[in-house]
Amino acid sequence: MDSVKDKVYAVTGLAGIGLAVAQRLHANGALLSLADIDETALNNAVELLNAASPSSPPTDGPARILTTVVDVGSASAVNSWIEKTVQHFGRLDGAANMAGAIGKKHGVGALTEQDDDEWDFLLRVNLTGMMYCVRAQLRAIKQTSRAGSIVNAASIQGVRGFGFHAAYSATKHGVVGLTRSVAKEVGPEIRVNAIAPGSIQTPLLDKAKVIQGGESANPTIIPRVGTADEVAQSVLFLLSDASSYSTGMVLNVDGGWDP
Repeated sequence: MDSVKDKVYAVTGLAGIGLAVAQRLHANGALLSLADIDETALNNAVELLNAASPSSPPTDGPARILTTVVDVGSASAVNSWIEKTVQHFGRLDGAANMAGAIGKKHGVGALTEQDDDEWDFLLRVNLTGMMYCVRAQLRAIKQTSRAGSIVNAASIQGVRGFGFHAAYSATKHGVVGLTRSVAKEVGPEIRVNAIAPGSIQTPLLDKAKVIQGGESANPTIIPRVGTADEVAQSVLFLLSDASSYSTGMVLNVDGGWDP
């Protein structure tokens, strides 16, 4: 994936899939602007990236990894982060928006039990926050690079319905709609795609297991949980020129969920 080398990518959500995406991009020579609401997650990401391949600043340029604590549900915080990214690197070439959240009754609570504040929180992080990120990133790419690629994290729950997941599923369906609509607005110069992961081993999956009292059965052709790196490889493909004829697409990375 030489086409990502020395290009600048913004990545959100550094605890699971986002971390794996950052690792793949870093290994392929990309410059990274990393954002997460958790400073510890950012510090851990930088430590892992530097351990794999030290990213000391070149003599004639800025450090190759920039980190910023960001609440994606805040438009001002997102705008400030992207402005900081452009100030640091001089441009933005693409983004991987992987930040997301689940509710306290994920997979066990019916809509009749839905808490209003939690509904608003999930919409703010998973959908409104995604819009804030994509909007700011598109503005920066248009102003500094003119062409680029953005990949958004949807979910298998964004392409089909799941009982007891109404709030989360609604937000991820929204991400799919946002992705497909925006792709028509900014193409062909900027490509916008989404990935729809199934059950992937991440901290969010661990949290869901605790809520649900164990691991749910997955009706997949490949009978196992996926890895964050398996999703990251798909994200890398969509960010790179290898997918130059793909936009407005939702790529399932789900082990063949109930085909």
